[in-house]
Amino acid sequence: MSSTRATDMHISDAGAGTTRANAAYDAALDAFRAAHVPQDGTAGIVQAYRAVQAMPYFSGPDRTPFAALRDGRGACTAKHLVLRDLLRRMGLRAEVEIIEGDFSTAVPLHPSMPPALGDMIREGGVTDFHCRVWLPQGDDGQRIDATWPRGLAAWGFAADLDWAGQGDTQQAIARVTVRSRDDDVLGTKARLLGGLSEKVTLRRKEFLALLSGWMAGLALPDNAGI
Repeated sequence: MSSTRATDMHISDAGAGTTRANAAYDAALDAFRAAHVPQDGTAGIVQAYRAVQAMPYFSGPDRTPFAALRDGRGACTAKHLVLRDLLRRMGLRAEVEIIEGDFSTAVPLHPSMPPALGDMIREGGVTDFHCRVWLPQGDDGQRIDATWPRGLAAWGFAADLDWAGQGDTQQAIARVTVRSRDDDVLGTKARLLGGLSEKVTLRRKEFLALLSGWMAGLALPDNAGI
């Protein structure tokens, strides 16, 4: 077999795999919408927000929105890709906005935390590229952050309890710089993270691992936020 034909087959196989993955995600997204977002308009926006917000926070190696739907949990990237795509299903021009900030400022100290996590929060300086959804509504758009489930308010997190579809939600990180609204969220975030120094990268990974491990042991109410 010639090298050209072998390459063509490789590209064809990769394309078929991508098509199957997209079809699986579309089916999972449609099922999620049917279960949690029965309305359109403002009511539907709020329902979509609450359904995604209710997913427990977990930062793992798979940031894809399909993984969040499959596992029922995810970090900011996967959760906000799901929310963006739900809102697009409703005919809205939703975008994922990547913002840069100190993620340690998003996490309040709690006595149940492991000492290493508490120390990193006190020290600060955990650079991250966080995600939220931006809707071009109103004079400056709406910034919708579904990172923290409502149950985390009991631990002091800025989990939005009252948003009714108007203005911005509570934001996980208060002070940020907008870096992107590129449609290729996973690729853009990977490039941005790749630009961090090794020291900053290791600190970020350690913080996210400690945070996810601690959160996994919290007794959140079932379906809090839906």
